[in-house]
Amino acid sequence: MIAQGLKVGIVGGSIAGCTVAIELSRVGCDVTLFERTGDELKDRGAGIGVPTAVFDTLVRRDLVDSDTPYFAGRGFTRLWRTPQEARYGYLAWDQPADLALLNWGVLYRNLRKRVPDRIYRAEHRVVGLRVIAHDSVGIELADGTVRAFDLVVCADGYSSLGRRLLFPDVGIEYAGYVLWRGILNEADMDETAPLQSGVHSPGYPGGHGIFYFVPGPNGSVAPGTRVVNWGMYVPVAQTSLAKFFTDKEGRVHEGSLPPAGMPFATESELKRKAAERLPDYYREIVERSRNTFAYAIYDCHVPAYRKGRICLAGDAGSFARPHTAAGALKSINDAIALGEAIKQQGSLDEALSVWDAARTETNNKLVTYGNQLGRALVKEIPDWSTMDAAAMRQWFSSIVEIPMTMRDQIREEPR
Repeated sequence: MIAQGLKVGIVGGSIAGCTVAIELSRVGCDVTLFERTGDELKDRGAGIGVPTAVFDTLVRRDLVDSDTPYFAGRGFTRLWRTPQEARYGYLAWDQPADLALLNWGVLYRNLRKRVPDRIYRAEHRVVGLRVIAHDSVGIELADGTVRAFDLVVCADGYSSLGRRLLFPDVGIEYAGYVLWRGILNEADMDETAPLQSGVHSPGYPGGHGIFYFVPGPNGSVAPGTRVVNWGMYVPVAQTSLAKFFTDKEGRVHEGSLPPAGMPFATESELKRKAAERLPDYYREIVERSRNTFAYAIYDCHVPAYRKGRICLAGDAGSFARPHTAAGALKSINDAIALGEAIKQQGSLDEALSVWDAARTETNNKLVTYGNQLGRALVKEIPDWSTMDAAAMRQWFSSIVEIPMTMRDQIREEPR
């Protein structure tokens, strides 16, 4: 009953913010969401993957449509370029997995359409938060307006205003490398059969790549209409980040370069290095891709997910490296767990305390898991061409301690 009429303000309208709005609205809260950009967030065409069981749970919870298109990935194919296997690479390990590979934009649009327009306030930039009383928080907008809420959830990404205000001593830590990404239409490929099996991951000294199909812009998964989503982890010294993230107009970006922003010289050098590291099949995909983009890889642990009536969700809290493939899933889990806690507990403070303890522990463990994967797959990656599948499994398990499965992290409880 505590949810009925509870006034909740949400800062940020991406995947985390939309899911919080959906879940809290469904338990009876009076929700208002503030998003600083326009109504539609930019979709760079990038892909994401979640375990198929998790996708099925999202359908059952009515967070995505049952007919949402995705490409089924049956494993991670670990490869290494050798003189003998120059085109496709030496197959070191077919690591089993069961993944639903889909467009980020498709997931976002599924969530966004479930948030009523009357509560989604686009082009409303939040510039501050102020505690009005122990049970009231004010959201200050750029136009000077202050709105009071019983609960505020900051879902405003890795550079979160909410995290900076709650925990000013908590900083994001650069991992020492960036993820360079691109997409290529399947129609522009000469050969598509190798990618039918799922995620391909060619390793190389200093990192590894990821290549996989996602549905095309119109949602089609028919052969010839899909898109290859790819990325390569590339070491970049912290002292060189400003130069790396300087766009073709000479502007320095904080932590990322958007599509079409990368200077020709930077992209050419990255493609030259890719040609040296990748098997030829994957090199051709990279070479044919245009308007590539990149972002720095960071870690962040947080001591808590709430203070008083202010909470963090998604990457506004702790966030893990993308090796975990759990960014969107973690955001959704935060929202589901918050809604369930408010529904089940006897008071709001009790609900927030229970939720805070669980999310802090789980998500900080995920950050540690990401660090382990970064060590195994980037910082200390061995030559996979010297190992067979058994040796790969032994090496991987000696470095990486896999936490609870993604299926266990998402809570399915009756409404």
